Amino acid sequence: MPGEVQDGDGSAPPEGRTVKDRLNALFAMVNPETGRHYVNADVARATGISASAIAQLRQGVKLNPTLNTIEALSDFFGVTTEYFSRKTSDEHARRVVAGLELLNAAEKAGVVGLFARASGLSEENLHMVRAVIETARKAQGLDGSQS
Repeated sequence: MPGEVQDGDGSAPPEGRTVKDRLNALFAMVNPETGRHYVNADVARATGISASAIAQLRQGVKLNPTLNTIEALSDFFGVTTEYFSRKTSDEHARRVVAGLELLNAAEKAGVVGLFARASGLSEENLHMVRAVIETARKAQGLDGSQS
């Protein structure tokens, strides 16, 4: 198809490995600062990329962004430039987004320090920490459990 991004062998890249797909996955996350999904205008203001250029990337109209654009988007979302590469597997890209979402949730819940303090504990001690957390959650009636 004319204008379609192609891999080195002339074939279209696998679904999910285009800049459009990777960028839209990041936009689907909730912005921890606003509590809502990212929007083109907010990312444009923060990165210096025009909102229309971001829209074109997200729609797949603009197929070959400059390195400066990729670097600005990577810096803004906290991912490496390799995240946008077709060489990066879909599974790895999904793990990157899942990791960002987990970090955002941990920051929102105020437990990032807890994660950091748990680093280096033995499996036995981590099991003990999990048991204490589960007991506390049950005591508060969370997870559908009532004490």
